[in-house]
Amino acid sequence: MAMFDPMTRTLSADCFKFLLESEGKRAMRYACFFSILTVEMDQVKGDELLPPLAVLIQQSIRHTDLVGRIDHQRFSVILHHAEAKNTYSVGERIRNRVKNHNFVVKKSRGRRTVSVGGACFPTHTTDSQDLLFTANQMLERAKSTGGNRVYLPEIE
Repeated sequence: MAMFDPMTRTLSADCFKFLLESEGKRAMRYACFFSILTVEMDQVKGDELLPPLAVLIQQSIRHTDLVGRIDHQRFSVILHHAEAKNTYSVGERIRNRVKNHNFVVKKSRGRRTVSVGGACFPTHTTDSQDLLFTANQMLERAKSTGGNRVYLPEIE
C-alpha cells in the first residue's frame, strides 16, 4: 500500500481509509470526537489544480490533522478532537481560502471555488466508514445547490 499520492503529496486513499478506521477505534475507546471533511473543486476538470488545492487545504488545518486524496478530484480531512461546530468552521476556512486564492497553472488562471461536506463522530454516526459516506453525501448536497458551500447534517 502506497502511503502518499505522488501528485498531491497527501495521504493515498488506502492509507487515509486505514487511518480513518484507526481514528474511529481510538475515538470509540476514549469517548472523544473527531470529524471528516470532504472537499472538491467546483466545475473543474483535470488534475492540474489538485496540487495547489492540497496545499491550501493543508494550510487551513492543524498540523496534527490528516489530508488524503480519496478519489480523482476529491480530498478528505480527518480533524482530530473536532465537534460539528468546529468542523463547520474549518470547512468555511478552507472554502474561503480557496475562493480568495488566485490560481496560476498552465491552463487555468483565476479564482475557483470548492464545495465541502462534513460529518462528526459520534454526533452523526459511530462508524468511521459511515462517517465518510455521510461527509460525501453532504458534499454532493453542497454541489447540487450551486457549490461554494459547506454542509454538515445538522448545519444546512
